[in-house]
Order: sequence, then C-alpha cells, then structure tokens
Amino acid sequence: LFGSCLICSVTAPQGAGRVAIAPGGVAMACADPLRPQASAFAPQGDHGSIYGGSPLKTSMFGGPDLERQMRTLPPGEVGQPPPMIAPPSASFGGQGQQGQQGHHHHHGVELHDRGWFHAESNRDEQEMLAALHMETIQRAVDERHMKGLCPDARWVNDPDAFPDLGLRGSMTSNGVIPFPPHDQQYYVRGSFDPLTSRLRETAVPSHVVDEFGQSAWVRLVDFADHADACHLFDESSPHATHFGRIRQGALDTGYLTEAMQAVALRPKLARRLFYCWDVRRSVYIARIYKHGTWMRVELDDFVPVGATSRDAADGNVPICCRSEYFPYVLWPSLVEKAYAKVHTIRGSSNAVTEEDTGGWEAISGGGRVEQALADLTGGVAGRWHTCDVSVDRLFLYFYELQRDTLFVCRPHETNCERHGVRLNPYYAHVVNRACVFEGKPYIQVFSAASGVYDGGLQDITVPFSLLHSEEYPETSAEGFFWVTATDFHEYFDTIFECRLVNCGDVSIPGMPPPRIPPPISPRTSAATSPRAAVGKRHQAGWFEWVFANPGEVSADNAPEFTVMVPEHSAPCDVIVSVEQLDSRMLMRSCIHTNPVPVLVKVYEHIEGRRYYSSELVCKSNWLPVRDSMVAFTVLKGGEFKLVVEFPDLYVKVDRMIFRCYTSRPQCMVTAAAALAKHYLVDPTGPPKAQRATLVGSVRPDRLDTVYAPQALDDEHDCLRKPEFDIAPGWKDLQNEFQQDCSIM
Repeated sequence: LFGSCLICSVTAPQGAGRVAIAPGGVAMACADPLRPQASAFAPQGDHGSIYGGSPLKTSMFGGPDLERQMRTLPPGEVGQPPPMIAPPSASFGGQGQQGQQGHHHHHGVELHDRGWFHAESNRDEQEMLAALHMETIQRAVDERHMKGLCPDARWVNDPDAFPDLGLRGSMTSNGVIPFPPHDQQYYVRGSFDPLTSRLRETAVPSHVVDEFGQSAWVRLVDFADHADACHLFDESSPHATHFGRIRQGALDTGYLTEAMQAVALRPKLARRLFYCWDVRRSVYIARIYKHGTWMRVELDDFVPVGATSRDAADGNVPICCRSEYFPYVLWPSLVEKAYAKVHTIRGSSNAVTEEDTGGWEAISGGGRVEQALADLTGGVAGRWHTCDVSVDRLFLYFYELQRDTLFVCRPHETNCERHGVRLNPYYAHVVNRACVFEGKPYIQVFSAASGVYDGGLQDITVPFSLLHSEEYPETSAEGFFWVTATDFHEYFDTIFECRLVNCGDVSIPGMPPPRIPPPISPRTSAATSPRAAVGKRHQAGWFEWVFANPGEVSADNAPEFTVMVPEHSAPCDVIVSVEQLDSRMLMRSCIHTNPVPVLVKVYEHIEGRRYYSSELVCKSNWLPVRDSMVAFTVLKGGEFKLVVEFPDLYVKVDRMIFRCYTSRPQCMVTAAAALAKHYLVDPTGPPKAQRATLVGSVRPDRLDTVYAPQALDDEHDCLRKPEFDIAPGWKDLQNEFQQDCSIM
C-alpha cells in the first residue's frame, strides 16, 4: 500500500530506501534513502530548500528567540549599525550554534540533512482518486454479488473477506488502506490490556465475543428496521440550515463531538466531509485533513458495539457518536470511524505486529477542540476567552466572521452557578449567528442537549419578533436560542474558533456578504519570484502555502517564516498555523503525550536588512496544543517575519508543518531555519499591519509570567463529565487531607 504524508516518516531497512508512513498506515517507498522522490516535501531540483541552495547557506535571517536576541535601538538611530550588546561569546547564528562559519551540528545530525520544503497540494489528485476508487469498488461488489460471493451486496474493507482490488493510489496520495471489522483495529497497538486501559465499561467491544475474546462488529444499517431507510445525510429537508444534534458515544471524545456539532450547523460543510458515498453498497470515502495533507479514507459501515449501559436506556448501540436521527442518518458515526482510521497504523490486517501504533481507542481520552476542527475542515483554529475582550468588540468579531468561521463555546460554569443560569455544560454549544435587531446586538447559540437549555436568557431580554423572524428559521425545539451580547459575554467563557480557509462558501442564509472575494481561477498563481513557493488559490478564495520539515526542530534550528505583501495587494488578510506531529497515531500505550508549547510571534520589517519594529504585530497562544495560530491584516505592503520560540533550549519537536493563507494574490512566503540575529528598533511611522484574531489576546493580569507557557488542565479542558459530580469518598478525602498536611 503506497501513499505519502508530509511529516510522518520512519527509516526503512538498509537497502530498501526511505519509507514514509502516513496516517492510517499509508506507506511510501522512496528510491533515495536520504530524500523522498516526488513526495510532498521533496526539494525542488537538486537544491536543499526553496531558496536554491542548502538551508544553511541560503537564509539571511534567523534567531530562534527574538525576545532575547533582538536589541532595541534608541530613537533616531533607525537604519544605523546597532551596537553589539551581546557578549562576544554569544552565538551569532542562534541558540546552541557557533555562527555561520562554525560547525552546525544538532545531536550528531547535520542541520542541512533536514530542512523546510514546499509541499504541493494533493487536493485535486485526491478528488480524482476518490471517484476512481468508488467506481472500482462498486463494480467489484456487483460482480461478486452476481457470482454469489457477496450475498448482501455490500463492501467490507477487509482483504481476507473482499479481494484486493489493486488500488494503490500514487506517490503523493494513499491507496485503499485495509480496516477490517476486528478489535485489532480498535485497541491501541491492537490488543486490550484491562490493567492499563482507561476505557469505560461501555466503551469495550463486547457484542457476541468469540473464544478468542474478539467481538463481532455490526453494520450501521443493521440498526435500522430496514437498510433502505438509512441515509448518510437527512435528505428530507434539502433547504435545512442545520443537521441536528450529535450524541457523544461511549468513548471520551467530547472534543471531537464539539467539533462535529459545529460542522453540523453548516450543511454544505458537513457534506464536504465525504468525497462520495454509496449507502446501498456500504461504500463511503471520507475527507480528513492531516499534517498539511488531504487524506482520502475509504470506509465500510461496520462499527464496534459496547456493553449495555447500567440503566439499559440505550441497549446495544455503537460505541461511536451518533446523530439524533440515528440509525436513519449515519454521517457522524462514519466521520468518527474515518478519524479513528487516520490515527491507526497497522503492520498486518489480521495479526498484531510490533509496527502497530494508534487505534480507534487512541482518539479517546480527551483532546483539543481546535485540533479536531482543523482536521475536519482543513482550517486554522485556536482558542480565546471572553474575559479578554470587551462586549462590543466580541459582538463585532462574531458578526464579521460568522460567514467563514466556526465558533464552539463553553459555558462559564462559575458565573452560571452564581446567577442561577441553567446552561447545560455536558453538551456542545456553538455560536450559529450574530445580528443586529431593532438596534441591539444579539447572538444565536445552539445547544446539543435534549430539550431547551437557554438558561432563561432569552425569555426576558430577547424580543418576541426576533424569536419568530422568518429570516432566522431555527427554533428553540431544535436547540437554538438567542442571547444579548452582554449575556453571552457573562455566561460563556472559552471560545474555539476555526477559520474556514479550505472550504469555500459554506454559509447559511441570513448572513452578511462574503469578506473574501470569490476566486477567479482555482489555479491562479500567487507568487512572482522564482525563489518563492507558489501559492495556489482554491475554492475558498484563499491562496495557500504549505511547508514541511521532516526532521527535528528545536532552538538550535528554530524556524522563521517570511511573508511579503506587495503594496498593490494591500489590504490583505494573512492566516498562519504552525503545527506539530499528532502523537495519537504513534501511540504505543493508553497514555497521551502533550505537544510542546510553541509560541509564534509576528514582527514588521523596518528599513534596513535586519531591522524590525519593536511593536509586535501579534502572537499566538503559548499553550501545550498541536497548532499555534496567528492572523493579521496587512494595511500597507511590506515584509513580516514570523518567528517560533520554545519553552527552553532543550525541548525538541519531531517534525513540523507551516501553513499560510493570504486573501490577495502576488504575495510571497518563505520558510527556513533561523541563522542570524535581528534587531528591534523604534518604528518611524504607523504600523503596516494589525492583529486580526483574538487568539493570543490574553490580559497580562491573567498570566503568571510572560516568559513561560500557560498550562492547561487536561482533566477539565473538556465538556463536563458525570464523574465530576460524584461526591468524593472517605478515602479521597483522607488522601486530600494528607496532601494538604504535607504541603503545610
């Protein structure tokens, strides 16, 4: 099985060349053991980077930590040679380096062996392969059914039950990856260890267990009274503005459910989660975005079934999440299966091997909503808090971005409890709309809880005419309610936003006109310099650049990125994501490892070769999350430097992705390792760019220190769980008392 991924790579046996492992177990064989051929991060020609030479010799810029290396010049000295403030022993080429003339080694590996490479988009190729694979599988199912070899005329993604069709994909796109309906695909590394597993009792597959302890998976269509009654989407209301509620399954995947709930409120976006499908033959080809690459995921409809809940309310139901219209609407369950398959790597389809990593279980155990939003949509996501922004700016932010941005919100439990506002924190909440009605600002929120859980907020302050406006057809019975901007600011806390830079116009009726002009041509070039990567414009109207570094990134070779916007292209929106490798697909145990907190800062270039404004354009959050997001609007053409900082000099990131999107053509984007210092100077005029996102906006009084990352409570960074409400027993109180005494 052949394919490719930007940064998931392992070393092949000696003499076998290099092999790249993509999500879902996709492998790519390369003839050159040091460098992949025709892969997404392959260098152009014989050069080591897009600059036309080795990464060490072509970059004139650098410095992994500008807060420590940039020096501010006094007013009036802009453009003059800065004084050497650093001691003579300080390295000129960045942390841990000896300067440009010294030897550049990183733990025994020369830095030029790993560099930043421009990655070509595989979007069109995946579209073509999806249609080809669907046609081939459909034909094979019909042929086997005619011969009596497939009685139910349905496909199963198991090479032992259905013959290999030879669908190998290409050098940059994966083939059809087997995912047999066995428990081997479910558990981390293919086997269940009851001593270390963190699965709930209802999340352990237990339907018709055989003598080997393996359960029988069940087709989704078999849960319905009749298979023909099942559909991928609800086709009964073609003009519906939403696809209803999504119920979390037995796994701890609340973060994924929140992200899917936001997608469900944009029917066009939900349909884009699939390239194509055939419900009658049980063939589905899903679309997932991972590590800067579009993944094409072929699926059947077999799912594991867990034990009956203690109250026996649900009976035997799939372990995965479900639509409120299940089993007649199947898309949420299949999206979770596709997400699980992407995080599963198996060396064999019928045996446990040493190469096995990840599994369906790997997506459990909690996670980050912003990560799931980016994976489902190909967007750029981050988080912020309502307490860091004023009420009026909060409303304007929602109003201006509602057409091309998803917003997941979580109730402020402390404020709700203090004022007796009964919002339901156990279920997902999503901002659906923002509007001005009768001169006042209102925000429409969706709650996935059964019934009406508006906390009484719309009973007094929301006019009756707004609740029954024909322009906004959503109703309270469907889970929607209106609140004033002031009440939203008071009773909601954490906001997760996702900029839909890869999805086109997926808005619903009644929203403001588009901010980004529609694309003229999907293949319009966005770069004029032969030394810069070409930005490709796609259906969303954004120009895209993707760079990958398949090596190890640290303060020794900290990356920096340059965005150049010509004067005639301003004003221009720039959205950037710096991403790390997702550790879930490489899990060998049930314990998750947090990503390295990575801080991204944006500086504006002043006159001179290495002089930059001391006034920061914007910065990302500094949190232990996979993706670091920044966004800014360029008001006047210029050059902008994006630098990456790490918590200390010793932390390392195994492989990294850089994605950049601009709203206007003729921009240039480059990526390289930082080699030289830059200098901060006082600006001589108004700034050329301004922040365009609330991500990274944190009040200083909420920070313990500005020189260290912020911490996240892994246990409570999620939807509220029933176990949070269980009163502690005597043993728990005794342990807590002993801990308090030891601290005293």
